[in-house]
Amino acid sequence: MLKLNTFKATSQILKNLQIIYQYMNEIMNLTKDMENAMNTEDDVMFGKFLDRRGDFMVEVDILKQENKKIINRFPNDLKEKMLSIIEPKNNVATIKLDNPLETNLYDTNKRIMTLLKRIINLDKSIQKRIKGGVSRQA
Repeated sequence: MLKLNTFKATSQILKNLQIIYQYMNEIMNLTKDMENAMNTEDDVMFGKFLDRRGDFMVEVDILKQENKKIINRFPNDLKEKMLSIIEPKNNVATIKLDNPLETNLYDTNKRIMTLLKRIINLDKSIQKRIKGGVSRQA
């Protein structure tokens, strides 16, 4: 079996995270477009935006799975560290980042998580309106 080059593997994880961030931006934009379509009562466009958003979500899942496959090939200590960086748990103490690559992974993932929270909040607002709830509040 070939020896794993952890630097190249970690760089690939970062590249995947950067693409995930781009896709998450697209998901956010499409979610805003869905909201606008709903405001104009354009069900056809709403459906198109929803479908397109789903396509991006599938791509995000594929990249996340690829990252997990890469991480699973790491030695246990590095595997645990990488998981703590890209899948942090709320109760985990501060993560010690040993190099710029790890810092970049952490920062990119943090941006993704911030964007994801914004998408979820907008999505909840849209769902409320669909179910006849209160209109969107900024």
